[in-house]
Amino acid sequence: MKNTATGDEPTPHGSPAPEAKKHRKSPNAFAILFCLIVAVALLSWFVPGGAYDLDSTGHAMAGTYHTVSATPQGIWDVVMAPMTGMVGNDKITGAISISLFIFVFGSFLEMMNSSGCIKKALKLLAVKNEKNVHVLIWILVFIMSFLGTVEGAYDEDIIYIILFLPIFLSLGADSILACMIVIMGTQIGCLASVIDPFAVGIASGIAGISMGEGIGWRALIFVVMTALVAIMCCRYSDFIIAHPEKSSQWFRREEDVKEFPVSAGDDLTMSQGEKRALIAFVVMLVIMVVGLIPWTSINPSWTFFDDLAKGIASNGVAATLIGSDVAPLGAWSFNELSMLLAVMTFVAGFLLHYSVSKSMKIFLDGAAGLVAPAFIVPAARGIQVVMDNGQITPTILHFGETTLATLPPWLFVLVALVFYFAFALLIPSSSGLAAATMSIMSGLAAFANIPVYLMIIIYCMGLGLAKLITPTSVAVMTVAAAAHVDYGVWVKRIIPYLGILFLVCCAILEVMLLFI
Repeated sequence: MKNTATGDEPTPHGSPAPEAKKHRKSPNAFAILFCLIVAVALLSWFVPGGAYDLDSTGHAMAGTYHTVSATPQGIWDVVMAPMTGMVGNDKITGAISISLFIFVFGSFLEMMNSSGCIKKALKLLAVKNEKNVHVLIWILVFIMSFLGTVEGAYDEDIIYIILFLPIFLSLGADSILACMIVIMGTQIGCLASVIDPFAVGIASGIAGISMGEGIGWRALIFVVMTALVAIMCCRYSDFIIAHPEKSSQWFRREEDVKEFPVSAGDDLTMSQGEKRALIAFVVMLVIMVVGLIPWTSINPSWTFFDDLAKGIASNGVAATLIGSDVAPLGAWSFNELSMLLAVMTFVAGFLLHYSVSKSMKIFLDGAAGLVAPAFIVPAARGIQVVMDNGQITPTILHFGETTLATLPPWLFVLVALVFYFAFALLIPSSSGLAAATMSIMSGLAAFANIPVYLMIIIYCMGLGLAKLITPTSVAVMTVAAAAHVDYGVWVKRIIPYLGILFLVCCAILEVMLLFI
């Protein structure tokens, strides 16, 4: 389960922890955020206050900045900022709905983990397709990427590497190929983050937009980048299978084969309950995606879901049984998504024949596992609370407006991508990076006449690229340690692929600008 907010590395459920080398941990996100709140409070004593004229939607208008009296923030303001960030005030929307969504998402993932159905399905797919290496690679890369883009697969990567190592070693490939499929697959999924609540969800909440904005572009990026990774993995497998002695892991191949033998005794039979729970998982994801896509914004004539909601509200019986204020699919926000996840968690428990008490325990355990990411959001809002109360947000934005935001859009997006890649090398936590940067970067995007959702895409790209290589990446360090691949060897192998992926991301951003 995802828990990158604090830099901790919990052992995945049902998987023994391998003996791993000591490595640098990610900076604690809460320590970073508290230091940022204090730093911003200190700035409020020295930075001039400022303000922008607002348009009819409440957004600042470029070129209207003017100075006002600053309001220096004190100790009380600092310690109250995260509390205000959670519940909100007349200026800032509270983060409670986003935090609740993260809690309930954790509950749903815990229910799926408890059944083991996803693990069995993956192993079954791998075994059935092991005769055709290319087909197997394409299937596994897309599944890994899918898990990365919908749940931010990260800490649980170690489960997948243990599943895949025996299969690819038996096919004549090496442990690096298995690492590529797991690490590159899941992190490219994070790079796209179609509906990842820990990346695009938190970033969208901080930026004040819906998760649905830009979802079409993110889906396209998911397909393009995942296909590219699959091609890379296939080319590498062809080379290594033809020339196994050229693998950097050749020196320990015999040892690897002995340590990770193909097991013929695993029971991969899925019960009817597990199959139905897996179907429930897919159904939930489909409903979530459909609920987030702004249908009427894409095409004003696509009003089916709006008409359906109005029909329910206007029908006395339906309005009484279902409700008179049903939100149409396409207009869902965090509250509706939390409801969906909560319902589907207990539906999955019912399909698995769990008792109500067991389902409730799983629900609470899953939510407890995501306390840290859930509390990241109000802490991040605390920074904005201090900045706004100190009246220095407009001044900082004005500095960006006169520097970065003055760059032409084609250059601005590239500079922003480099910025996020560099920051993500130090802060690979999706929630932590969004918390530390998004409130300012989303404002700069608006001044540069770039949609805020594009800045979120840039943030996801920089984060996904950095987590392929940074030593503070849990995925890289735990997977490499489990496969006995030295970190330096991994870096040497991944650098050329990273360069290609970076250039493709730049090209995608430039193409997007042509259509926005």
